[in-house]
Amino acid sequence: ATGAALDLALALAVPCAVVPCCVYASEFPGRRLPSGAPVRSHEDLVAWLLAKDPRLREATLPFEGRNRVVYFRPDAPTDGQG
Repeated sequence: ATGAALDLALALAVPCAVVPCCVYASEFPGRRLPSGAPVRSHEDLVAWLLAKDPRLREATLPFEGRNRVVYFRPDAPTDGQG
């Protein structure tokens, strides 16, 4: 659902943030990294999400555990400073 949520936000140009937690590699065998490798780990999942669009950004939230957020701000500068 995280990939679909980001896809919809990008298509509609609305802000969105997701905190991916579960990979579900066997349920989504078609997810591939730009290298062609399958998405198998949390690190892979975050990389796969970020590879969807260059406007997506990542931040680390101030708590333990799955604390990486992938977000989209349609009003952010396009020079990589968003």
